[in-house]
Amino acid sequence: METLKSLSNYSRTRPETLVDLHKKGVKIIGYTGRFVPEELIYAAGAVPYLICRGGDPEAVDAVLPYMLRFMSPYARQQIGYHLLGLDPLVPVMDLIVAQCTDCHMSRLADLFEHFKLPTLKLGVPPDWKKVFSYDYYFKGLMRLKKNLEKLTGNEITHEKLKESIKSLNKIRGLLRSIDQLRRKKPVIGGYNFIQLNHFSFNCDPSTFIQEAESLFEELKKNGHRSEDAPRILLAGHVVAMGDYVVPRIIEECKGAVASEFLDEGMRFYQWNVKLEGDLMKNLARTYYYDRIPPSIFQPAWHERLAHLEKKTKDYNIDEVVWYQLSFEEVYNMESSVVSKRMKEINMPFLKLESSYDYSREATAPLRTRIESSIESIRAKRR
Repeated sequence: METLKSLSNYSRTRPETLVDLHKKGVKIIGYTGRFVPEELIYAAGAVPYLICRGGDPEAVDAVLPYMLRFMSPYARQQIGYHLLGLDPLVPVMDLIVAQCTDCHMSRLADLFEHFKLPTLKLGVPPDWKKVFSYDYYFKGLMRLKKNLEKLTGNEITHEKLKESIKSLNKIRGLLRSIDQLRRKKPVIGGYNFIQLNHFSFNCDPSTFIQEAESLFEELKKNGHRSEDAPRILLAGHVVAMGDYVVPRIIEECKGAVASEFLDEGMRFYQWNVKLEGDLMKNLARTYYYDRIPPSIFQPAWHERLAHLEKKTKDYNIDEVVWYQLSFEEVYNMESSVVSKRMKEINMPFLKLESSYDYSREATAPLRTRIESSIESIRAKRR
């Protein structure tokens, strides 16, 4: 699809573009995770950039002197390219907002500070149902707001924030509309849809909105996948930018990733931020309360299982593929809970684990497992 090619080219050159903008005085704000509202950054007149890379074992290994090998490859990779001297953007960022959600991401935030990068930690308490947890997170957003205003010299007014929220709500609405098309037939591959989410973070909002509107119209007219392909729900922690091996293999094996249940790397497009009332409180509520809680939130597994089970029905799913990274202990525990529940409702379940080692020797058995799983679904249909 030409639209996806255009967005891919735009996204690929985005770091260099932002370096040039920085030279002209534009403030570049890096951030990790999905609890940092881009709306605040745009409203301050700065440009956000999601630090969410994956799939490269060399960048992961570069962090071994500073992080235990038993920590998440995803967390390690976010600073690995910087340590290798291969990241053009991180060294010039005016601020990195690092969410502290678990020991892995908190250690990453510590390393940003250790290497003298301008860092602001955003605490995200896991006991999200308690009032004081929400208050703590909200105060963190207010502190971020003050820091952005001081850094940029621009006041984040109600009107500026409202326009920023409108823009991001438009992006969420377009992704939601495209996702709705997937319920009926595989009009877009899951690999491409995950990439589209990544493009929505990397592209200027107005550019992405224009391209996504064009893509939506194109998809309404033409789907490009076989409608009899087994429908897969890809669940787990994160499919990072560059870590596309698993969804790509699924589709090469004639499966269709029809839906996702991922905590990071995907935009939470199901929920818009309300435009009435206190906008800061609206941001905090949407990002902390309204969205489906991530696995690290406790006790969240009941809500997550209910949501996952509903998605299997809404999207007519044939199999749940659970994709997690090595040493992510919480997701490893949850996978057992999910596996048990899927067995109870007779939903096929396949667990895959990666350390970002995608050598030929590592990929071959991965492909074999996926291929066998999809073929077993086809066999049941005969």
